[in-house]
Amino acid sequence: MKTSIGIYLVAAMFAAMCLITSDAWAASKDPAKPNVIILFSDDAGYNEFSLHGAELFPTPRINSIAANGVRFTNGYVSGTVCSPSRAGLLTGRYQNRFGHEFNIPPAYSETNGLPLEETTIADVMKQAGYQTIALGKWHLGYADKFHPMERGFTDFYGFLQGARSYFPLNKPTRLNQLLRDRKPVRPERFEYMTDELAHAATEYIANSDDKPLFMYVAFNAIHTPNHVLQSDLDSLGEDTRQAKHRAMTIALDRAVGTILDAIDQQGIQDNTIVIFLNDNGGAIGHDNTPLRGRKGSTWEGGIRVPFVMQWPGKIARGKVVNQPVIALDIFPTVMKAAGISESPGLPLDGVDLIPFLTGETNSLLHQTLYWKSGQNWAVREGDLKLIVAKGGSGKPELYDLHKDPEEQVNIAAQHPEDVVKLKSKYTEWKKDFPTPTWGGGRPNK
Repeated sequence: MKTSIGIYLVAAMFAAMCLITSDAWAASKDPAKPNVIILFSDDAGYNEFSLHGAELFPTPRINSIAANGVRFTNGYVSGTVCSPSRAGLLTGRYQNRFGHEFNIPPAYSETNGLPLEETTIADVMKQAGYQTIALGKWHLGYADKFHPMERGFTDFYGFLQGARSYFPLNKPTRLNQLLRDRKPVRPERFEYMTDELAHAATEYIANSDDKPLFMYVAFNAIHTPNHVLQSDLDSLGEDTRQAKHRAMTIALDRAVGTILDAIDQQGIQDNTIVIFLNDNGGAIGHDNTPLRGRKGSTWEGGIRVPFVMQWPGKIARGKVVNQPVIALDIFPTVMKAAGISESPGLPLDGVDLIPFLTGETNSLLHQTLYWKSGQNWAVREGDLKLIVAKGGSGKPELYDLHKDPEEQVNIAAQHPEDVVKLKSKYTEWKKDFPTPTWGGGRPNK
């Protein structure tokens, strides 16, 4: 009888443990500290997401982030090309403030990289007790001192250069080789980089210890080279450059879905902030319709990007925000969500979006936003945008983005006072900026 009772008690305890196990991962986390996952795509066109109505580019998993949270219709990045955009996002500061205005030259350098004086969001989250993980494209310096694990990340799986093959390399260089933390992965064994980064993310999510997660997944999709899985291309029934872009986007959306599914499987979706955005406007050959310009320009097509966010436990579903926001806002938003009052680094240029998204305040998020890429620049205040293009040789042009998001009707002659005011603000904003640390080069490289 005693033996039977003992067996029953052991069985009951085991059953109870099994019931607890499914929630143990989530329960081990501090609910006051949400997990944060930033999904950053590369070089895609504005009209290459069904989020914006692109029927040829179905992106249902990316769309689901907006459906479960918020879509920013006027979402911007602070840089017009890859490396400056990343520098702005990770520091929460206009990268022009520290000379990071152009892409880092694609050659090893001991000096070119995100300045060590700058504090990254990973520095702050790591100090707050987070496991901080960087996956994919780095593009913020090649020397050891610029390595992600020297810039606040506890883990890294990715590559240092701005682009590389989507398939395993037999003879990679020191810049494009796949690294696990600081060690080269030899031989490289994976099928397709976009899926590989998603699988790596799911492993970190599943195997995390009791620390909350801060994860930065920087896909190289859909940057060149236009490498595709044959199965994705075959599903489209054609083999053109646009078809390859579509096939790469299919893989990107699938990878986002893989990560979202992993979050759901661990039961942490309500306490996980997920943000998806692209790093700049679409490169040459990509579709930025209806926006003017492309990667490298300060027209809307160079700086306005898909930008969506979900936090089911905090933000209502299906919210649409038409006020301008910028990638610089991610740093203070995530920091404040984690209960961190302020960054120990230099002053941030972004703002905390959560009070606005939860209805605590209805005040304007940004009074003025700025962009500078060499002699091309722009400033937006409210719906008015003043822009100088053509390498600075063009006259300032003024647009009402509410009426004219395509920037087709120049109203500078009708509003000379606004031209003067906005130009003055731009001049004041940039007056203390250093000379860019490295040259402009060709922006689409």
